[in-house]
Amino acid sequence: MQNDITPPAVSVLIPTVRMDEHLDIAVTSALAQTMGAVEVVVVLDGGEVGATPPEWAEDRRVTVLSSSERRGTASTLNTAIARSSAPLVARLDADDVSEPERLARQVAALDAHPEWDGLGAAATVVDADGAVLGTIDVPTEDTARHLLRRNPFVHSSMLLRRRALDRVGGYDPRCVRMQDYDLWLRLSLEGTLGNLDEPLVQYRVHEGMHSRRTSPFSASARTVLASRRRLARRLGEPAARQLARDGVWTAGQALRNAGLRRPRYLAP
Repeated sequence: MQNDITPPAVSVLIPTVRMDEHLDIAVTSALAQTMGAVEVVVVLDGGEVGATPPEWAEDRRVTVLSSSERRGTASTLNTAIARSSAPLVARLDADDVSEPERLARQVAALDAHPEWDGLGAAATVVDADGAVLGTIDVPTEDTARHLLRRNPFVHSSMLLRRRALDRVGGYDPRCVRMQDYDLWLRLSLEGTLGNLDEPLVQYRVHEGMHSRRTSPFSASARTVLASRRRLARRLGEPAARQLARDGVWTAGQALRNAGLRRPRYLAP
């Protein structure tokens, strides 16, 4: 799974529902990081690897797991966390790309900020063929208060300390969608998350991508709203102010779920 001499410094977790070209590009980008000592855990949620596994599956830095039934992203990621071994855990979606310097820059930033439980980065938005469509900018200060309004982190860009994940129990399996947003909220109840303003990942937008629509009345949305309110209380925010924020957020989710509102990074 990893080099026998040098233990991995970072475990890159890649959940997927299919083995395809985009996954090949994602895994290859994780293995091509300029920093050494990286392991990659790929979890196929509800499928089989196939009779002819890709070349990267033979790399001893890679572990490929599969489940016969679909369990959802949160449970799949918890499985990947349990099977990984490094003190730092990085996320990468199966259709996204890590820039070569991504992990080196993020590890250096965490070393410089021991108070951070993890950090994300800005992203370049690309289409199915890798053509640039735009950027996703991220706030770099006071991220906890940004969380009270929206999710200010790109999931594929996150690098987290394992001890922080252990502290909060990982991803919440009740969150079929928005499991990342809920996790950032819970981590921020007792710790701090940061962001780098440079685009260190490529976020791919294409027709076959996992749906980003979520009903504002789903269990996932209710869990996120409860986590937002707990964080607001911890930060000393007036309940009425947070209730208003939650109303705006819920309305936005309803419009997006109905297809009447595009994500910010694709607007107008």
